[in-house]
Amino acid sequence: MSAPTTLLPFQPATMSTAQLAAVSYLARYAGRTHALYAYQLRQWFAWCQTNGLDPLVGIQRAHVELYIRGLGERGLMDSSVNTMMHAVRGYFRFAHIDGLLAWPRGSRQTDRVVTRRSSPHPPPPCPSKSAANGTGTTATPGSATRA
Repeated sequence: MSAPTTLLPFQPATMSTAQLAAVSYLARYAGRTHALYAYQLRQWFAWCQTNGLDPLVGIQRAHVELYIRGLGERGLMDSSVNTMMHAVRGYFRFAHIDGLLAWPRGSRQTDRVVTRRSSPHPPPPCPSKSAANGTGTTATPGSATRA
């Protein structure tokens, strides 16, 4: 049997908006994921404090790019930098969902998220066996070609 997790007292009256957003975001996770994401957010908060920034409000893309560059300069591999950004991305996503942030006026953030997940260009047609043999025909899904 494992020891129960001790939670710090939740005192919203003494917490900043950024801290409340972090607590709200982390509350959905448990175990190792919670520990990893809490570590990643502590790193983000520390970097922001060092650079005189609020970790939530007023952050611009340039700030995030500088943070990413700093992670790389600390010797982290690209895959580790990507992993370090998981919690930071989720933190901002949920802060927006919770109404703590609004996308800049005229921004098409929803379109950008969709575009990242789907290619703007359709995939090329799959060549059939006859196309591979040089006849120049291509197969479409559900169709058969004859030699």
